[in-house]
Amino acid sequence: MDFDVEKGGEIAVVVLSEETLEASNLDDFRDSLGPLLEQNDRVVFDLSQVRFIDSMACGLFLSFLKQLQQKGGGLKICCTTAPVRNLFKLMGFDKLFGLAETREDAAKEFGETVGGWKSKVRKNR
Repeated sequence: MDFDVEKGGEIAVVVLSEETLEASNLDDFRDSLGPLLEQNDRVVFDLSQVRFIDSMACGLFLSFLKQLQQKGGGLKICCTTAPVRNLFKLMGFDKLFGLAETREDAAKEFGETVGGWKSKVRKNR
């Protein structure tokens, strides 16, 4: 699975470049994110390119949230497309993660202001 990782202050932003997040690509996604989740306490997922997400992917986001919360961190989701945003609201995920309009809004939810995103790293799987 392809994604970019950008850093802003103490926040890592994962920008997914896939249109779907579903059972067929979740193992790869989880394995690729393992080191990032170990090295960062606060992670934002930019889902601006994602058009479809299935229930297994929703469960994976819950797992990521729990992992980050156990070490005092958190997970935010931003830039969702309408289909993904509607699904997350239906499932109550907007209350768990918060659905920010922009990366900067997600950073504010963490109590941090970020002026620019740096350290772009391309992950290819």
